[in-house]
Amino acid sequence: MRLTVLGCGRWGSFLLWYARRLGMEATGWEPAGSPVLGELTERGGNRYLELPRDVVLTDSLDEALPCDILLAAVPSQEWRGLAATIGGTGLEDTDLVLCMKGLEKGTGLRLSQVAEGAGLRPRSLSALLGPGHPQQLVQGIPTCMLAASADEEASRRISGLLGSSLVRMYRSQDMIGCEIGAAAKNVVGIAAGMLDGLGFAGLKGALMARAPQEIARVAAAAGGDWRSVYGLSHLGDYEATLFSPFSRNRAFGEAVVRGGTFEGLAEGVHTADALYSLAQSLGVEAPITSAVRDVIQGTCSAAEAVERLFGRPSKEEFQPDLGYPPRGACT
Repeated sequence: MRLTVLGCGRWGSFLLWYARRLGMEATGWEPAGSPVLGELTERGGNRYLELPRDVVLTDSLDEALPCDILLAAVPSQEWRGLAATIGGTGLEDTDLVLCMKGLEKGTGLRLSQVAEGAGLRPRSLSALLGPGHPQQLVQGIPTCMLAASADEEASRRISGLLGSSLVRMYRSQDMIGCEIGAAAKNVVGIAAGMLDGLGFAGLKGALMARAPQEIARVAAAAGGDWRSVYGLSHLGDYEATLFSPFSRNRAFGEAVVRGGTFEGLAEGVHTADALYSLAQSLGVEAPITSAVRDVIQGTCSAAEAVERLFGRPSKEEFQPDLGYPPRGACT
């Protein structure tokens, strides 16, 4: 079984490490001149892990493809360009798995939609979602993840291939809800970091209660199952995103408030704008997303955003339009 990872950053390098743990042939691709590729080639690893010596690293797509499983782990906003590049590559016998969590800025498209729009026609298209930090996984700390695909056979195959005692796999056919939920959790992570920066960490509980309802409304309006937001793709990823010291999105939000510097990729930065645009196009009110977007864009401070949210009219906690069980149904 040959597995290729496109993008060998923090998560991509873990996927290479994990593929070898599973006994697969592993090839990692980065574009020519990539400092990420240079570091992995020279050091045999990065700050997060050491790669097994038999992992192949290349800047040639001809060498990376074809393969049995193709894991895409490039930054979300770079996916369209890469998808267009490999669009003419024969992927008919390849399972394509999207391993990044984001929405395309400017279009609000899910990454699977970007792949389809670029003309990619793999054997199957799925997404690997859920919580996980390489720093913990390589130490043997287990996690649970999700293989989402509209193709049930594909989700069964991918979860079977990638599951282990380190990563317990679940399945979902709700690609829409899972992709939106996974992308949106990064926006909520930035919000959590802003609360940390303000000294309002006690509000994270309220954030954890209200944000999923906001995202569930977006997912449902987009044609997804709102329940997916309460699963591993979104709520199940909160500890790793809202609280963990390894969370880049949380760190970015805190840095914005405290005026510190931030190095690295925080996918929620671009996703905040894309998610807001998606919600607007669907006619869904998204006050938390809007607040995060405004702070990032500098149109208000984090303190002003919190004040604005607290100034909203009081409302019933659970909105019936999502199909929640009627009151008393569970008693």
